[in-house]
Amino acid sequence: MRTLTRVREAIRDRPYRLLLQLLSLILFGAILWLGGPHAWRQILAGDPRGILPSFLVSGLAGVVAATRLRLVAGTVAGRDLGSWRRFYHLNMTARALGLVVPRSLSVLAGKPVALRTLGLSLKRSLWVVVVDNLFDLGLLGALALPSLLFLKSGISTGGCIALALGLALVLAGGLWWDAVLRRLRSLAGWMARRTALVTALQELPYLQFDLTGDKHGIGEASCARSAVLQALGLSVLLNAALIARFYFIARAVGLTYPWTLFAAAFPVTQLSLVLAVTPGGLGLFDAGWYGVLLLGGVPDQEALTFVIAQRAYVFVFVLAWAGFSALLSLTQKEPLRCTVKGKGEESLLLAGEGSSHLNGKGQDHA
Repeated sequence: MRTLTRVREAIRDRPYRLLLQLLSLILFGAILWLGGPHAWRQILAGDPRGILPSFLVSGLAGVVAATRLRLVAGTVAGRDLGSWRRFYHLNMTARALGLVVPRSLSVLAGKPVALRTLGLSLKRSLWVVVVDNLFDLGLLGALALPSLLFLKSGISTGGCIALALGLALVLAGGLWWDAVLRRLRSLAGWMARRTALVTALQELPYLQFDLTGDKHGIGEASCARSAVLQALGLSVLLNAALIARFYFIARAVGLTYPWTLFAAAFPVTQLSLVLAVTPGGLGLFDAGWYGVLLLGGVPDQEALTFVIAQRAYVFVFVLAWAGFSALLSLTQKEPLRCTVKGKGEESLLLAGEGSSHLNGKGQDHA
């Protein structure tokens, strides 16, 4: 317990965070330097047969992520919070924001603030974002073991896929089990109350809130088991689309390795974003891909080229799809809004968008 407290205090310490950010940037600079002009020549001469599919599956990933966020938010709130276009714009804006600010701020600040405009309190909005991200963490955590065994121990592709499917089924069965669901809700509530990221957010004057004083209990918000399994299925589809994006980026710069290599590397590299303190995981995420590809037998220069290429291409893809989502949002009619009081807390309701389903009274006491 004392060790955990010291770790949390260290992460909250601003000079320590700045040092981690500086080291991450130095790490990324070293990757760029080692890649040299050769990497950029390959990126600029990228094969359209790889670039176009990677761009399209990147767009698909944004659609799936928005669909899952809408499902989770609607289930937690107990009502329809808005159209798919609204959630797509919200999700892509947060992704674009994550290119220039630390991921923790874009996810744990950007999304909850945006969800608040859809009628949720900031506390419940944060809960929605935590639950939404837990699906990815659970799935990627389950797939990390077969991935590492495939990369390091050389187990067969069939064995890796069978183990991954088995662990995914175990995860699905656990989510279906009521007792595990209650424990996951408690874990998510604990994370939302105690994570150092939220503590850092509380220092911002425009985001001050106290989760420990949530007398309505965001941890009590329940998700139907069918909705949980739907969200898990969407998580599988989302991560499959992201794997395909990285595979096609590799093809664009001339790497012809099998898709299984990128599928195996993906869970480990994505989990590195949990520790990232820079925009888009700059430095740490790139070093993760570099190290895992070397572990998978990719030559040094090819691994560096891919790492720089995925950073450059994804940056452009996210901006392009965020721009498209902004244009799409212009076709969305603005709902009528009204503000009501509920148990000492001000809530924003969206008239005409499922407000009749709020606790049977048309109010959200989140």
